[in-house]
Amino acid sequence: MANKIDIPIPEKRENKHLKKAQLKILWEALTEMKDKIELNLLESNPQNYCLDQNELSDPLDEASINSETQKILRFRNRDIFLLKKISKSFDKIKDGTYGLCDECYNPISFERLRARPVAELCISCKEESELTENQSKKISKSMGRELATSAKSAIHIAAN
Repeated sequence: MANKIDIPIPEKRENKHLKKAQLKILWEALTEMKDKIELNLLESNPQNYCLDQNELSDPLDEASINSETQKILRFRNRDIFLLKKISKSFDKIKDGTYGLCDECYNPISFERLRARPVAELCISCKEESELTENQSKKISKSMGRELATSAKSAIHIAAN
């Protein structure tokens, strides 16, 4: 039989659309995510990828190690950010506000929370947020044409 997990669910909750059994499932999912990330952080120590000064005589080896270390640090930073979101989710469960959208305060569906236990926005607000984010990224469409024109010019010059 599995160990009984004591989840601090307050009796007075702002979010009453999630049942206690659902909150328990989400608590366990968050705990599992947290444990996996913490284990991954312990195993992916960037110091393991550093060479001593004697081994850095080859610039390709040095570049390769630097690239690998940057990638590991980027993943570690992402994991640390996710750990903060998990901690925030635990706090919200404890204070009774877990599962409420940070923007509109409407309930976030259990299905969405199962898929993404650290979700802070309902699906409508998330879609609106992504749409706004995509519209604010201005990508120069002429840049592609400039590169193509430059490449054709370089080929033409080289041929003559």
